[in-house]
Parts: sequence; C-alpha cells; structure tokens
Amino acid sequence: MFETGQSVTLQDVLNARESRVQLQNELLKQYEGNTLINYKCNIPGPIKNNAAIKALFQQGFNDIIRSIVDHNVQVIDQKVINWKTGIEAFIMVAQPPKEVKKWMVAIEENSPLGRLFDIDVIYRDQDSKQEQVQSISRTDLGFPERMCLICDQPAKACGRNRTHSVEEMQAFISQLAKDNHLV
Repeated sequence: MFETGQSVTLQDVLNARESRVQLQNELLKQYEGNTLINYKCNIPGPIKNNAAIKALFQQGFNDIIRSIVDHNVQVIDQKVINWKTGIEAFIMVAQPPKEVKKWMVAIEENSPLGRLFDIDVIYRDQDSKQEQVQSISRTDLGFPERMCLICDQPAKACGRNRTHSVEEMQAFISQLAKDNHLV
C-alpha cells in the first residue's frame, strides 16, 4: 500500500496545512453560521497519496456523505482537493457542530477502517469577539480520546513519543486495508 507514490517532504506537509487553514477560514467566512467537516486520512510516512490511499479516502468520504443524508442535513458546499500530501474533503453543512461531531465520531468508531479517518468538525465561534475558528474534539463531547493503531495507549502519546516505527504502522494499515478488501 505504501510502496508506490510520490514522497512528500516536511515542507510539503506544512504548506498543505497552511492551505488547509486558509480554505477553512474562507469557507467559514463565506458560509457564516454553518459547520465545516474537514476529512482526510491518517497516513504515516512519506507517501500520502496513491491508488490504495484514494480508495481508503473514498470509503470514509462515502460514510460521511451517507451520515449526512441519513440525518437529512443540507450540504451547502463541498470541495475535494487531491494534493500530493493527501486527499481532503471540505463539506459545509447547515447543522450545529456538536451534533455533526457526534455523527463523525460514530463513523470513526463504527467503520472497520474508521481509525484511519481523520474527521474534524470546525465552526466559527459567533460568541467570541474575534469570531475565532474552533474545532470540536471528541473529549469536548465526553468521548474518549483516540487510541493508538497498534497498542492500547492514547494515539497522541504514542505519536509524541514515537513509540511505533513508521514501518510498523504502515504494516498494520496495509493489513487492515487487505482485511477489508480495500487492496
């Protein structure tokens, strides 16, 4: 799954992050009072975009759209950007952010591939004087933090401590993709 594709640099990732934040701000300003779903995949290592990763992305994207339709929510705008640092979806919906986050956590928890999905729910805080962009975390709603792919420790701690090698995480993801007939 990670053998083919263009490697990206740290600078590529930082540039993509900057572009992502800029687009988030533009969309939240343009569609004031609505909620933005920003979806991408959790892919360790230098290859972030290839056919297998696109298939993984599509699975999560389909789950998100199905959830939106099941909840009878209006999609105001939708963009999918295929960067070399990975594919991302930006979906603006007319629904309160806490509700949307609950649905997205359900996808992350219930989909066999959900641990590989990174679904952020973002909104502009109308109560703040600066109208700051806010993201709702799982813990804000009483859900436990995400656990590591490999062990039972919090994912952030394993990432910060570099507990597992990139190769170990890639092997786990490749097996998960095979088990779910993605590749």
